Order: sequence, then structure tokens, then C-alpha cells
Amino acid sequence: MSQRFDLGVHHFLRREYEVAQRAFRDVVREEPTDASAWSYYGICLAHLGQPLEAEGALSRAVLLAPTNAEAWFHLGITRAQREEWGPAALAFRRTVALTPDDLVAWHRLGVSLAESGDETGASAAFERALVLSRDEAGPEGGPRSSSRERGDDHIEEAGEREGGREAKCWLELALSLLTLGEEEEAVAAYDRAYTLDPARAARSLFRPMLKLLTAVEGAGASDLPGGRALPARPEGSYVRRPEPPSDPRPEVG
Repeated sequence: MSQRFDLGVHHFLRREYEVAQRAFRDVVREEPTDASAWSYYGICLAHLGQPLEAEGALSRAVLLAPTNAEAWFHLGITRAQREEWGPAALAFRRTVALTPDDLVAWHRLGVSLAESGDETGASAAFERALVLSRDEAGPEGGPRSSSRERGDDHIEEAGEREGGREAKCWLELALSLLTLGEEEEAVAAYDRAYTLDPARAARSLFRPMLKLLTAVEGAGASDLPGGRALPARPEGSYVRRPEPPSDPRPEVG
């Protein structure tokens, strides 16, 4: 069965999800306690547009291996796609508990908390994501090369659907920071919103408020995205693909 698992990983990395899910399905039928195979199987199902089946497989994975952060993350993504915001937040909370420097998971947690009505928790999660986004910037302010900057069809598709929602949350954080006098942090949050949804960001009250504050302070801040002369943003990626286990057959947790 080890050969079947390795074959599944091979096709998964080539984004041949239909073939990969068949391989992992065979593995879990023969070895129903293989947490890693359940995790891969669930992610493949998510790619193939089967969210209910994906959630079931990923739930099985985290039950068998509660420290599998990638399985928790993708379980959160699957729940968020179905707008099950409370359960999604629980999955993302578990992800950040296991990987506290996971920028993407903190941001997804913020979105889920905001949608479930926990504004205080959402603000805290977004602030943590903002700190981490700066930490991931390279010495010139650009992105630091990292294996964490990955592309994933499943996550990209989810990101497209949630782009407007995420932009709204970043704008709310930017306005909150601005009222607290944290101008640099506010600009960085606005910049994230602008990247996700330029039209929404341009229509917001942020730029008029910033201009008003800087005029009162005698500073003359003029421009942001779409005509800007304020701090450049670190262009961190918000999409990722799951990394294969370093050991192709990790122990079940």
C-alpha cells in the first residue's frame, strides 16, 4: 500500500487530482487509520468540487492526527466555502495554535470570525496577520522567498469568492487603526484591501479620513494605491498549496 500512497502523492503534486483521489481512496479503504492519506484524499475531493465529501475526509484526518495543521487549514477552507463560519473559525483556530506564524490561517480566521459576528476576535486575528505580513517582507520591503508562498487551485478559487469579503474586513481594520492614531499600520491594512478589491477600497472613507487627519497635522499625505506616496506594502502571497509530508509516510498522531 506504500507504493499506492506514493503514487497518489506523485499525481497530487502534478495537480492530477482525479487520479490522485482514486489512489488515496484505495489507501484509506485498506488502511482506514492512515491520517495522512485521509488528508490528501480530502484535499483532492475539495479540488474536484465535492465539499461535503472533502469535509468528511478532512474531519477523519484531524481526528486521527490532531496535530496535522494542513488538514485543519483545509478543513477550515472547506467549511468557509459552505459559509459555515463558526466551524470554519474553530478549524482555523486549531491551525494557528499549531502553526502560530501562519499568516494565511490568521487572515482566514479573521474572515471567519468577522462573518460569525465576533468583531473583537476578528480584529485581533487581522492585527496578527498584519504583523506577520511585515515579518515576511524581505530586506527591501518586497516578499522574502519562502516555501510558504505557494499556488493552489482550491485556495485560489476560494480566495476569488471571498475577495470582496476579505477586502471589507481589511478596510474595517484600517479605519479602526486610523482612529487609534496608528497611521502606518492603517495604511498597510488599506493596502491589503486595495490589492483584493481596488474599487471597494477606493470608495471607502479611508482616503478622505487620512487626508483630513494629515491636513490637521500639517503633513500633506497625498496618495495611496491609485496615486500614492505612502509606505510600500510587502507583497506577501495569500494563497498556498499543501506541502507533501517530509516523510512520505509520517506516523499517525
